[in-house]
Amino acid sequence: MNKQILEVVASVSMEKGVDKTIIFQALEEAISSATKKLVDDEANIEVVIDRETGEYQTFRNWDVVSEVDESEVFQILEGDLDGHDVVDGVAKKEIENIDFGRISAQAAKQVIIQKVREAERSKITKKYESLVGEVISGQVKRINRDFLLLEIEEDLNAQIPRDQIIPGEIFKLNDRVRAVIKEIVTTPRGPQIILSRTDERLVVQLFTQEVPEISEGTIEIKAIARDPGYRSKIAVKTYDGRIDPVGACVGMRGSRVQAVSNEIGNERIDIFIHSDNPAEFVVNCLAPVKIYSILVDERTSTLILEVEEENQAQIIGKNGQNLRLMTHMIGWSFQVLNKEQFKEYQDSTLVEKYDGLATRLGLSDKEKEGVVANELDSLEKIVDLDAASISKLFGDEKRTTELLDKANELLLQDAFNADFSDPTMEDSLVNLNGISNDVLSSLSANNIKKLDELAEMSVGELMDISDKITEKEASALIMEARKPWFE
Repeated sequence: MNKQILEVVASVSMEKGVDKTIIFQALEEAISSATKKLVDDEANIEVVIDRETGEYQTFRNWDVVSEVDESEVFQILEGDLDGHDVVDGVAKKEIENIDFGRISAQAAKQVIIQKVREAERSKITKKYESLVGEVISGQVKRINRDFLLLEIEEDLNAQIPRDQIIPGEIFKLNDRVRAVIKEIVTTPRGPQIILSRTDERLVVQLFTQEVPEISEGTIEIKAIARDPGYRSKIAVKTYDGRIDPVGACVGMRGSRVQAVSNEIGNERIDIFIHSDNPAEFVVNCLAPVKIYSILVDERTSTLILEVEEENQAQIIGKNGQNLRLMTHMIGWSFQVLNKEQFKEYQDSTLVEKYDGLATRLGLSDKEKEGVVANELDSLEKIVDLDAASISKLFGDEKRTTELLDKANELLLQDAFNADFSDPTMEDSLVNLNGISNDVLSSLSANNIKKLDELAEMSVGELMDISDKITEKEASALIMEARKPWFE
């Protein structure tokens, strides 16, 4: 019998290429399962096979407790341990081995097959987890409504879900298909390899295979955005000034980019030079369309472009496709305006700027009119005025000194807050008199983005989230935030 066990383990291990330990565990489960049916289906049975001799022992186990829970059948009282060995709080009692020959051969076979499959799937997972993001090819073995089944190696299949197939693509049985390994998911039947033809990484990997300079690291793909089946935008960069990165990716007479395009359903591919400057980046992206002006709003991460009216539709693209791809790739949102719209935007922005400046300095209507007339749209321009201009603008010496002191104080505060950036936070909170960069960062981290939210806090709450503020400072800030309530 012992020899028979060792022969089963050796033959299955050799045939399936699975570690012998897996087969031993499967046999232990099979013998344990058969023993339960003979002894008691409620019993906790453990079988241990000696890996060298094939001999095995059978144990019945109980959890040792001081008081038995009637709903638990695998428990034994501490006072009933006579004849039991206790190991780590588990009472064990050896019972008679079931005859190996009496075990249902079919049951044992099913358990062993299941274990072998689990082991094989585990090997698959380990092998392909390191290949996620890489391109592989396979042969179409089955086509149904939900997915495409590809055989990627003998007896190993992978799926391309329907939503990961490029729109308009049609495949037939036995077609060779290339796709990127998107992920490995756990299913009731074991790990499943999921492939994709719509993933951006497919385009990156195809260019890496087609363009030697990319695989060698001379050219780097810095950003990519894709609308599968229609258009991809790729930003490239090189650290070798002798190389034209765009030309290298396009290839002689477009051979390289065309090879990639053919592989992904003739998808149109735009290639341009990457830049860390968002304004320069968008100019490269939209070339050869002429952009007359670009306004950069860093607080909302928005670029406002001035272009010819006839170019607006081209830049926006069909159903906004072009703007979506640029936004995804550059990380900034866009407004595309013609000359008339751009001037209206500038004027409205300027009005907001003057209103904000007047509010911060506490200017009267007459003083604000003078600031607008002299085009003083920033604190810097006001403090840089010569004595004669200041005197003419504000008249009274005391008032002039008061406004200049206030302007300098605000500039200093702005300098302290220059490193802080949270476009979702209210301007009234960011520009609150006396608030520091550290306090703003703490408020932002705790999702406090509005002036009223700070005003509703207690001194203790503010000190809890900002450990660099004193009780006196916290009280002063909260009172400052509550001022609008009493106006």
